[in-house]
Amino acid sequence: MLFLPLSDHHDRQSFQCEEPALNDWLKKTARQHQEKRISSPMVAVADETSPAILGYYAYSVAELLTAELPETRQKKLPRIIPIFRLARLARDLHQKGTGLGELLLFDAIDRTSKAAKVVSGVGLVVDAKPAAVEFYLKYGFEQMLDHPLKLFLPY
Repeated sequence: MLFLPLSDHHDRQSFQCEEPALNDWLKKTARQHQEKRISSPMVAVADETSPAILGYYAYSVAELLTAELPETRQKKLPRIIPIFRLARLARDLHQKGTGLGELLLFDAIDRTSKAAKVVSGVGLVVDAKPAAVEFYLKYGFEQMLDHPLKLFLPY
C-alpha cells in the first residue's frame, strides 16, 4: 500500500465511505483545494498504477489559540501557535475492519510531524465526529478545553 498525493489518475467517483460529506468532498472539492494550496489530500492506493482510492486524508497548516489547548500544554507558548490540521480522514467501505483508518492516521502524523521540523508546528489538531473521538484518544490525542470534539496531538 502506498500513500500518494491525490492526482487526476485516481478514481474519486468510486470512493464510498459511511459519511456522505466525506464522499462529496473527495469527489467535488479535494482537487480544487489541492490546486489552490488550501489543503493537501493524500490517498491510499494498492500501488502506483492503481486508480482505486482505498482511503484518504487531507491536512493543512493552521493556527490555534494556546488557551484552547489542554492546560498542561499551555506553558511557555505564545498566545497563538502554528499547528497542522487533519481536515479529513476516511476509508472506503470495502476496507472496513482492515486497519486502514489507523494506517491513514499514522501516515498523517508522520508526514505532518516531519513537515513541522521544516515549517514549524507544535502538533496536529482534528475536529472529530462524535463516533471517532475514542479512535483518536487511543493514539495519544488529547481533548481541548471546552471542545470535547476538538483533539490535539503534540509533536
